[in-house]
Amino acid sequence: MHDNLLRTLQGLRPTILERWEALLRAEPVTSPLANPDALVYLMGWTLDRFFSTLRGPLSRRRLSERGSNKPSYIEESALCACKMNPLLAYFATAEQALIQTALPLLQPRERESMLSAVRLAMQAVAKREIDTFCAVCQRRPDSSSSSATRCASAR
Repeated sequence: MHDNLLRTLQGLRPTILERWEALLRAEPVTSPLANPDALVYLMGWTLDRFFSTLRGPLSRRRLSERGSNKPSYIEESALCACKMNPLLAYFATAEQALIQTALPLLQPRERESMLSAVRLAMQAVAKREIDTFCAVCQRRPDSSSSSATRCASAR
């Protein structure tokens, strides 16, 4: 079932990219780096990372450890202290596009597990990239501040 999802999503790559770009362009631009004209060039690379993560053995194990009813990592409020990271909307719309594209193709009995797999794989990619961007954020508090409030360590 997991392999079928992967093959289906890979076959829908152009549709996913088209939907993702439309969703991203509908989001408010929070900074020049969040301009969709710049971010669309990362979409192919991001989908490659997503498919690689979905294909990986850890994806299957994590899927059994975590339910789909937990909040999306991308949507969690503590993700980025300043909320200016241009990748927040980028990855939130990526997850949305994947789910909107996959949902009509899934049988009702497999929806929950398949949507969990999609969310977990995209969130793994998002976490790495968002945390990396936050690590160089000029808005993050000094290193003398509590690590709980730093942009780079907000989880």
